[in-house]
Amino acid sequence: MRRQIPPKRRVIRLFPDHCRDYPLWENSTPTWNVGYATTPEAYGLSTELSEDLAAWQAFWETRHDPFEGWDSQEDHEQWLQDGHHLAARLSCEVSAFADVSAEYN
Repeated sequence: MRRQIPPKRRVIRLFPDHCRDYPLWENSTPTWNVGYATTPEAYGLSTELSEDLAAWQAFWETRHDPFEGWDSQEDHEQWLQDGHHLAARLSCEVSAFADVSAEYN
């Protein structure tokens, strides 16, 4: 009997980028062909977490300039704190099949 190799665990990357609704990314593998930019639907995320991820992304886009930086240090600190909470919540919701890589620091 041929031994089957289990699929690799998925890694969801969490970081913002311009012109995106959600800060979710994943590198496709032979096991999981999801493209690169993903959405909450790809992971079956709760509505509450999906909305909070979109709000976190929007906060970054409106308060962070790629050339000038953050509008204020307080905005940056709040965004980082919210990101840590979102990464933990995301990890809980996808723990059965994926790990989360927080790449926004």
